[in-house]
Amino acid sequence: MKSKKLLVLLMTAALSPISPAFAGDIDDLKQEIAKMRADYEQRIQQLEQRLSEAEATTQAVADEVATAPESPAPVASANSSNTFNPAISMVLNGSFNQYQNHADDYALDGFNVQGEGGLDSEGFSLGESELTVSSNIDQLFYGQATLAVHDHDDETELEVEEAFIETLGLGNGFTVRAGRYFAPIGYLNERHAHAWNFADAPLIYRGLFGNQLSTDGVKLSYLLPTDYMLEVGTSVGNGDSYPGSGDHSGIGDWLVYAKTGGDIGIESSWQAGISHWRSSPDDRSYSSGHSHGDEEESSALFNGDTDITNLSLVYKWAPNGNFRQENLTLIGEFMYLHDDGNISHGSDEFANYDGKQYGGYLEGIYQFNPQWRSGLRYDWLGSKHRASDDELLADAGLEGGRSHPQRTSAMVEYLPSEFSRIRAQINHDQSYSDDDWQMILQYTVSLGAHGAHQY
Repeated sequence: MKSKKLLVLLMTAALSPISPAFAGDIDDLKQEIAKMRADYEQRIQQLEQRLSEAEATTQAVADEVATAPESPAPVASANSSNTFNPAISMVLNGSFNQYQNHADDYALDGFNVQGEGGLDSEGFSLGESELTVSSNIDQLFYGQATLAVHDHDDETELEVEEAFIETLGLGNGFTVRAGRYFAPIGYLNERHAHAWNFADAPLIYRGLFGNQLSTDGVKLSYLLPTDYMLEVGTSVGNGDSYPGSGDHSGIGDWLVYAKTGGDIGIESSWQAGISHWRSSPDDRSYSSGHSHGDEEESSALFNGDTDITNLSLVYKWAPNGNFRQENLTLIGEFMYLHDDGNISHGSDEFANYDGKQYGGYLEGIYQFNPQWRSGLRYDWLGSKHRASDDELLADAGLEGGRSHPQRTSAMVEYLPSEFSRIRAQINHDQSYSDDDWQMILQYTVSLGAHGAHQY
C-alpha cells in the first residue's frame, strides 16, 4: 500500500507544480522510505548473522566427526533368538531291495570291499536316515552336526557322519572348516547319500572307500577373485578312514584339490575338478572273505603309502536357464589308486606289494518336467596287483584283477515336491562271476529346514 501511495504522489508531482502543502507530503514520504530502508538493512544483517552461525556450527560438527575414533562394528549378540533355535532337518530314507544273487556273496574283483561298500539287506531296509542340526554360532563361526542311522550286517547303527565348525566372513576368499567332514575328493564324495542321483554309490566309491571317504581334520579353501569360479584347497586329517588306517600321532592323511567352472550362455554351466589324496596306512586290515566253519580267516595287513588321484567333470543344461521345468545333468569321474608297500600275514609271512586300482562312472540325468526325472549310469573298475608272494594276495582278497567289473543302472523317480521323492532303479551288475540283476525301490523325504544342495 505504501508503494502504491508513493507511486501516485510521484506521478502527481511530475504532472503538477509543487505547492507548499505537497512539499510537506514529500518530506513525509522521504522519512517513510528511509524507515523502510533501515528496516530491510536490519533484516539482512540478521540473516547474514544466522548464516554465519550455521556455517560455524557445521564446520565444528565436521571437525568433531573427523577427529573421533572409528566406531567398532556391531557385535552379534550371543543371546540372539537363533542361539537356542538352530535349523533342524531330518531325512527319512527307506528302500526295498531284491537281488538275483545272494547279497552276502557280493564282491568286486580285484578290490577288498570294506565298511558299507556291500549291498544292503534284501527286502525292506531302513537305508540311511539323517538328522542334521546347524546354526550360526556367532559372527565368526557356523556349526553343523549330522547323525546317520542305517542298517549294516543286519544291525541298526547310529554314527556321527559330520560334525564341524566353519568360519564366517574370514575375508579375502578364505574359509576354514574343522571337525569331521566328507573329504573334498571328487564330485560325489562331499554329498550326502540322499542327494545322490542313484540309490547306491558308484562301484569305484564302493571299492576304494566303502561308499564315502570322511576325515577328522582341518580343511582350508580359497576362492580366487577371477571371472570364472576357481577354488583351491587342502585338507589334513587323522587318516583313520579306509583306505587309510592305524594310529597316528599327527597327520595321517592329506589332500589338495582345485576346481573351476563357469557358464556357457544362459542355458549351460560346467565344473571341472582335480584332487590328490595321500596316506601312509599302518596295519591296514584286509578281510579275505574266506572262512573255515564258523570262523573267518585272519586278515592280511598292509603297510606303506597309498595315493589316490581323482578327475571330475560336470555339465548342466536347462532351456532359457529355467532348471525348474526341464534340465539335463551329465557327470563323469575317474579315480586311480596306487599302493606301494608290503603285505604281511602273521609274524612269519611277508611280501612286497605294488597295487593299482582304478575306475570311474558316467551318468546322465534328465528331468523332463518338474515332477519326473530319469537317468542312466555306467561304471567300471580295473586293477593290477603284484606281490612277491601270491598266497598273501589271496589272503588280502586281492587275487582277482583278471576281469573288469562293470555295471549299468537305470532309474526313474517321481517328485511330488522338493521335499519328497519316490525312486525305482534297476542294476545289471557284472562285478563278479555271476551277473546280478538288482531292483531297488526307494523313498526319500525331508522334514524341517531344507538347505540348497551344492552345484
